[in-house]
Amino acid sequence: MGSGADGGLERGTLEVAGVRRSYWQARGPQRPDAPGALLIVLHGSGMTGRDVATRFTGLASRGPGAGVTVVFPDGWQGVWHIARPPPGEPALDDVAFLAALAGRLAGGPLFLAGMSNGAGFAEHVARHGLLPVAGLFVVVGTIREFSRQAQPVPRQRAAVTIMAGTGDRAANYDGGPMRPPGVGGWILRRRATRHGDLPSERRVAAVETVARDWAAGNGIGGPVFERPAVSQLPAAAGDPPVTRLTWSGPGCLPVVLYRIEGGGHAWPGGPQFLPPRVIGPIPRHLDATGILLEMVVADS
Repeated sequence: MGSGADGGLERGTLEVAGVRRSYWQARGPQRPDAPGALLIVLHGSGMTGRDVATRFTGLASRGPGAGVTVVFPDGWQGVWHIARPPPGEPALDDVAFLAALAGRLAGGPLFLAGMSNGAGFAEHVARHGLLPVAGLFVVVGTIREFSRQAQPVPRQRAAVTIMAGTGDRAANYDGGPMRPPGVGGWILRRRATRHGDLPSERRVAAVETVARDWAAGNGIGGPVFERPAVSQLPAAAGDPPVTRLTWSGPGCLPVVLYRIEGGGHAWPGGPQFLPPRVIGPIPRHLDATGILLEMVVADS
């Protein structure tokens, strides 16, 4: 059990499809008479659940502080697999792993969030209805075009929040091949090949197209479907500007997109863990963690 910035993280393991899997848990208040929501947060490529819990989001402490239990699973060798299991572990089943966690720990509604590769996998799971979710929170997600084409309109309705930067070179805002530059891009491409990705599958969907998919799936139609409500967030010195687009309608779950103008590939409000010339600028005053927790608390 951890302490301090770890917020009392507990490590757990379970066997799924013959593969030993691990996760980290930050427990919220236990109320047997009224089970609370469970938030599952998926890390990016090359990270661990502990990394995203502590260094990037602060959810290890902020989740329980808001009364929310949060689980941070570890991807197999730091990766979540959308297309197929990796050659090195053909029995691996990432969806079954998340389902097992939800079955073991969820007493109330389930929320799914992720960053980068984890966000792409979370969106894939929710889009295809592989787990029932009350809400989806996607940050700089590598949302694969092949997954979207297989299910253009999501199979379930959910409250959705997306955060994406128009200057993100790892996940192009307007869609297209995943070709991040430099040594970091070379490392990501090699890792993807080792984990069974085909070059044709390494294309991301356009962010606003994904948002409209979820708006359509949530039953939002009429003029707001093509012209969402647009507002500029208050400017913060040194931060890239942020535009909020909202698709909503009577009786419909909303879809909210935070478009970070010129923003890069990181968790808003988290650390500038690499220089802006490498990953792009991060809006330090856009509190992604706080917005995520507000969604979970409001929709629980």
